[in-house]
Amino acid sequence: MIQKRVASYCILLIISCIVVLYHLFGYTGHFGYDDLHYAELAADMLKGSVNFEDHYAYRFPVVLATALSYLIFGISDFSSSLPALFITFSILLIVFSILRKQGMKVLIIGLSLSAFSNWFLFYSDKLMPDIYVALSVIAALAIINRYKYGGNKSRTMLHASLFAFSLLFGFMSKGTIVLMVPLLIFLVITDIIKKRDLKFWAYSLISGIGLLAVYLLIIWLLTGDVLKRFDAIASNSYLNLCSYDQQSLKILLKRIFFGFFELSIFQSLATGFIFAFAILFQRKGLRYFKLDDSFSFFLVSAVILFLSSNFMTISPSAYAPMCLDPRHYLFLVPVAAIPASKIIADYLESKQYAFQIIAALFCITFISFFMHGTSFWKLYLPLFVLFSIYFFTLPSLRAQQLFILLFAAILLLVPIEMISYAQKVKYKQQRDLVLDLVLEQNKDCNIISNDVQRRLLGYYTGFDNDQAQRFLSFDEFETDTAIGGNKLMLLNGHTRYLSGMTHNDLPYYARNISPTNELLFESKELDLTLYKMLTFHIPDHSETPLLETFNDFENAVSYWRQNDQDLSSKIKYAGARSNRISEYSSTFEYPLDSLHWENSHKLLVQCSLFCYTIDKTSTKIIVSLENSEDTYFWKAFEIDRYIKAYSNWWPVSFDVTIPKEDLRADSRLKVYVWNNDKQTVYIDNFGINIIDLSVPG
Repeated sequence: MIQKRVASYCILLIISCIVVLYHLFGYTGHFGYDDLHYAELAADMLKGSVNFEDHYAYRFPVVLATALSYLIFGISDFSSSLPALFITFSILLIVFSILRKQGMKVLIIGLSLSAFSNWFLFYSDKLMPDIYVALSVIAALAIINRYKYGGNKSRTMLHASLFAFSLLFGFMSKGTIVLMVPLLIFLVITDIIKKRDLKFWAYSLISGIGLLAVYLLIIWLLTGDVLKRFDAIASNSYLNLCSYDQQSLKILLKRIFFGFFELSIFQSLATGFIFAFAILFQRKGLRYFKLDDSFSFFLVSAVILFLSSNFMTISPSAYAPMCLDPRHYLFLVPVAAIPASKIIADYLESKQYAFQIIAALFCITFISFFMHGTSFWKLYLPLFVLFSIYFFTLPSLRAQQLFILLFAAILLLVPIEMISYAQKVKYKQQRDLVLDLVLEQNKDCNIISNDVQRRLLGYYTGFDNDQAQRFLSFDEFETDTAIGGNKLMLLNGHTRYLSGMTHNDLPYYARNISPTNELLFESKELDLTLYKMLTFHIPDHSETPLLETFNDFENAVSYWRQNDQDLSSKIKYAGARSNRISEYSSTFEYPLDSLHWENSHKLLVQCSLFCYTIDKTSTKIIVSLENSEDTYFWKAFEIDRYIKAYSNWWPVSFDVTIPKEDLRADSRLKVYVWNNDKQTVYIDNFGINIIDLSVPG
């Protein structure tokens, strides 16, 4: 007995060590937005400042835990990751406590399904609230399970109070906890029908109301408004791709009938649910919904939470399901792992549910084959092969041990790929270089970079507002070019990607570095470059356009070819009409020999327009040069990356630089939109400027 207990704790320790090893070798730093915002809120709290107009400030568990870590260890990546790691270990400990008495096979499989899920592992050290919500959900279910099936119902009030507190903990961490509501309603109704555990639910309701009242009282004392958190959420909301209530019905239907299921398979969130759903497809599968034992309780809880994650609205005023981002659904992973581990263990011992499991694995494997990504090759196909081969083997102890080892190894294939990516990013080396070359050696200067890098620089300096260094994003610098003092420009490919930028999105002076600027450091391996900027060539401020044209599709415009049949008055950005694109939009076509550009070194073609599309599209804006022989220059810009929410108008702007030596005689410049997938796309207010760049880039 003692040996089994020691062995079980050793398994927990090994799994926890793998989580730590992932943090040491797979850590890619911060996203640069939400996580660093929590970091700044925690740092401000230590300074005695809290902005209650910010709805993130009300996520007390995240902000307080991070502030405490900063207070003890200082502001660093270690102290930012520590609370999340502690929460992750707490989740694994709860799963361990639930499965420990069910045998080593169940324990190893359950902990592996929890800890080795790639996104659960990825967020195990991230300064984000989703792992806190996962702890809240699994803790709440563990408390109910212990009370209902633990054999001792003498401490009803204690269990009910702990259950209510765990829900409040999740509510304070993030509103995602609302996805538990359908499950709680089902549990209460089931117990009312069966006339059991009614005292627990009554005490839970009383405890919940009491704790919520205390929480709202604290908010009232801090802000003077008991509903201030909800006002802050409303005032900080913005239109985005997750605003399903403000987009077309087609987008909503895709989300609830395809989107979430596709996400679950593609992002490997469905692994545990393959087995949970598989055993429901049998003649007596509905018996589990009676919740007569612990296994049924977790099986049904996992299924209902999965369905709730797909269909449940998170808005009280409109039907708006949760955004399709795997981090929002981390709480599903440990819940599904608990019944899945028992199902897999039964399969190992007696080939129970063999047909259902292999059929379910085949279906998911088949679907994943048609999805881009590595889940087919590195997860579902290996699992299908493993379970299929085992079906034809004798269930010996050695075969079971080998199966469990291979099962855990397969689950680790995707995390290992993520570690490989982290080793290519080399975040820690990037951070150390930035700390040394940028922050230590340049005390009094302006540092210009992308938005994520700007935020990271502030984080590295402990959010010190009194420092001599000033950190500016490209947009901030371009709106205030009169900034004095020394200026450094830091280009970082990794943080540029995190900022949602491509190379073409960089401002002109960052894409075309003047040779008068001083290169201080360059690492091609890290894609990291530092310049001391002496000259900023910003065409908008220094050049005179050779040609300006603007088409609002109200009247005919010189050099524009347009078909009146493609003009629409149904949907327009401004004025009376827009251009509805069937395949090709109205086309700007201009003979470049008509321009006076004798002294030019380059031509800059600047384009701006407004775009409206009702669904994801591969529509492209095309800038091309052609002569009588062929099209010798062709550049395309995807419109979809500019769309923040469908069925709404969004600005699109970009520019193309053409060296003079690339131009041929008798050339025509063409600018148009190519709707190559025939989606419903409208454009309006299309402006084009051609600028003579007489200053060398």
